[in-house]
Amino acid sequence: MLMGFDKAELCMKNLMESLDSLLCAEGSESLKSLCLKLLLCLVTVTDNISQNTILEYVMINSIFEAILQILSHPPSRREHGYDAVVLLALLVNYRKYESVNPYIVKLSIVDDEATLNGMGLVIAQALSEYNRQYKDKEEEHQSGFFSALTNMVGSMFIADAHEKISVQTNEAILLALYEAVHLNRNFITVLAQSHPEMGLVTTPVSPAPATPATPLGTTPPSSDVISSVELPLDADVQTSNLLITFLKYSSIVMQDTKDEHRLHSGKLCLIILTCIAEDQYANAFLHDDNMNFRVNLHRMPMRHRKKAADKNLPCRPLVCAVLDLMVEFIVTHMMKEFPMDLYVRCIQVVHKLLCYQKKCRVRLHYTWRELWSALINLLKFLMSNETVLLAKHNIFTLALMIVNLFNMFITYGDTFLPTPSSYDELYYEIIRMHQSFDNLYSMVLRLSTNAGQWKEAASKVTHALVNIRAIINHFNPKIESYAAVNHISQLSEEQVLEVVRANYDTLTLKLQDGLDQYERYSEQHKEAAFFKELVRSISTNVRRNLAFHTLSQEVLLKEFSTIS
Repeated sequence: MLMGFDKAELCMKNLMESLDSLLCAEGSESLKSLCLKLLLCLVTVTDNISQNTILEYVMINSIFEAILQILSHPPSRREHGYDAVVLLALLVNYRKYESVNPYIVKLSIVDDEATLNGMGLVIAQALSEYNRQYKDKEEEHQSGFFSALTNMVGSMFIADAHEKISVQTNEAILLALYEAVHLNRNFITVLAQSHPEMGLVTTPVSPAPATPATPLGTTPPSSDVISSVELPLDADVQTSNLLITFLKYSSIVMQDTKDEHRLHSGKLCLIILTCIAEDQYANAFLHDDNMNFRVNLHRMPMRHRKKAADKNLPCRPLVCAVLDLMVEFIVTHMMKEFPMDLYVRCIQVVHKLLCYQKKCRVRLHYTWRELWSALINLLKFLMSNETVLLAKHNIFTLALMIVNLFNMFITYGDTFLPTPSSYDELYYEIIRMHQSFDNLYSMVLRLSTNAGQWKEAASKVTHALVNIRAIINHFNPKIESYAAVNHISQLSEEQVLEVVRANYDTLTLKLQDGLDQYERYSEQHKEAAFFKELVRSISTNVRRNLAFHTLSQEVLLKEFSTIS
């Protein structure tokens, strides 16, 4: 329509070559910005980018090297890094399941350290900016809330907390992080690269011209606050890395999954963590005892717990923060609109980390009791809401995964639990909460003996409970006998542990196969529909922001011409 079918190929070839040369040249930064904006316009013409035939020309006449050049040079990355990363994420998703996409192939083999670090810096800066905006909004909300309380103004309508501290999630930059982690194994090293905490160390930049405000969380960062040059680290300054920034981001977006964008972002965060938990090198630095950090995750306000002070956070290996994030999700999303898919992914991440610890005999000093308690409470929730949940979900899939996590600890705990007393504590927790396991057994036995649709799924849980039931049936009579002989109405924890330690020898357990095996993540067969919908949402959002940007420029030009 624009140039005629007979001339389209030549015209688009000339256009792409011109854009490529302008992006790679040492020319005007404004012109480079316009080139990237034009390319983003071309990519997002349609909501479904795979139906955008203009992109065939962008595939044939690749600008991949130009994008890499922008990311590898600090000055151009500061100006154009955000647009370049978003553009790359969109191009990678063009007909990714239907044909060979050259951008996927090229991204998967990039091994240039400067380029990968540059990409990591852009992503880290965007996620850090979101975290900062959220923190500012949270503080603003809290001060506004107390002020409103003091003045007793509008006391009936004071605070919708979610509304007050809502910051729009940045799905485009999250998609870029996913594609980098999923496609390029060399990028894994970027996740752990230390740099001073975002915002504490800044690189001076020229003041940017004033422009109208745009939606929070979707704008490119105004400056590159961390230099690609390694800076001397001050002992008093908390160091960070892309993974820590991402974990903080995840802890925010995973708090509220009722909003569709946050649900998508939460799911993508868990998919990224799944890819990380499967990677051997990523696990090596996650569990490295010499790489300890304080990771201040956002925790949902709850009546029964106090907010932990930042300065009291312990320095631990990064895997502890990942486990904390999973535990936090487990305890804060037991609700009517049950996010079953997210729970399954959460348990899978924990399982994959345990498989690595078992395989490499990593004895992680972690408060495992918090995880066990969270898992048991989740089982109790599934049982108490059986009727409602079974109308929508196969809750036995999740119950089986939870039971098998306990089986992992029972069967292989001696290879990765930090001390023998940790193993004792596991048995104590199972015995203490035996009623929950007894109720679960009764429920699955009832459904597995009926000829209903849940027969097979429930019977798998029945078989998985065999060792947990053996522990309960072995130790409970001995604890009762000890209490009777010593005339004690209620035993202390230490007394129960004493009975447990004295009776390990006579306990018989069955060896269960496949507990340390898992199905590796596969995007094409299971997640294609999710990514198609996600990319559609990102395309619409990018187009809206481009239109907003163009309108803002037009308004500024009109004002400028009026003044002139």
